[in-house]
Amino acid sequence: MAETPKAITLAPAKDAANLQVLFAKMKNVYYNSDQITKQTLESAGVECELEFPVLSDGVTLNTGEPDVSEIKLTTGAIWVSRAEKGDSDISFQVASIAGSINDLFLTKKDAFSVTGISVTGLDGTFNGDSYSLDVNKVTGSLIMTDDNRQTVLILTNVEMYGGLVAGDGDNPAYFNVSVTPKDNTDGAGIIILHKGDH
Repeated sequence: MAETPKAITLAPAKDAANLQVLFAKMKNVYYNSDQITKQTLESAGVECELEFPVLSDGVTLNTGEPDVSEIKLTTGAIWVSRAEKGDSDISFQVASIAGSINDLFLTKKDAFSVTGISVTGLDGTFNGDSYSLDVNKVTGSLIMTDDNRQTVLILTNVEMYGGLVAGDGDNPAYFNVSVTPKDNTDGAGIIILHKGDH
């Protein structure tokens, strides 16, 4: 006697419409000098120290595709597969050479002011700082919101390096920032938050 075919069912609330939690387009990038943990968010919250003015066409946020190796038998059957975390590719361009941005990515040497630079159109007094161009490692965390402010990505513990690009023809001066995500003390490298019920 033939068995009755079983129906294919879908777990409740797991259809495509219920899974429409998107990170549509990056809008804001905030920097905090400490790592962020679940306890930090739930108890004290986070006071961000800077908002990076990020160029819209200069953002790459790829946490790394897994590198999968398959072990096969002599018969050709796949016996087991192993995966390792891939290398991340996260970068953005911070379009500012304001003092607080410079102080983050460059090593400050001296502050000074200059009066009477003998170049046409540069009359008056100019104030500024001198910096070493040595590579400076910045640690902390990043909070990123999407353009509809419904979803938040938090890179809980990062290392960043920024190189100054004074001009590339189309953009104002910016720091090209390379980001390496790491796990925080909870073992979490990213926290994904969205508005509404969990």
